[in-house]
Amino acid sequence: MQYAYFAGAGGAGKLQAKIAVELQQMWRDELRVQIDLRQIERKIFYSAQSRLELDISASSWIGDYNDANTFLDLYMSNSGNNRTGWKNPQYDNLIRDANMQTDLDRRAAMLRQAEQILIAEEVPIVPIYFYAGFNYFDPNKIHGLHQNILDEHPLQDLRKVQN
Repeated sequence: MQYAYFAGAGGAGKLQAKIAVELQQMWRDELRVQIDLRQIERKIFYSAQSRLELDISASSWIGDYNDANTFLDLYMSNSGNNRTGWKNPQYDNLIRDANMQTDLDRRAAMLRQAEQILIAEEVPIVPIYFYAGFNYFDPNKIHGLHQNILDEHPLQDLRKVQN
């Protein structure tokens, strides 16, 4: 069995390689399972992942809006972003019904139930870490920098406060 991850220049590629080595060691030591590592050029990796040609692979997603659905709808059976091959009609129905729900408490309960199926019952994915951004600046000296879920800060919006 192989664990595949993408090759990349800079921090992302190095981080993926370190995680792969750690996972390989943990699986060997704790589960007595031998996993071979396969680093693949990013474009080829994503293509192979979409065609479900990989045994186990790294993946990530950055939420582009502030709602649990930005992650949960990825794993619906018909999602173009579902690169796992996993399908579950109950999960699909929960996500669809939650997205039609106007009662926020009921919607949250449905999304929690779907998440339970995804990461505790059937487990087609195993979240192991999350990205965290950190911005350090003096708002009295810099304007135009606003916190946002994608941690994007267009340079044309930044300006130095004139004293």
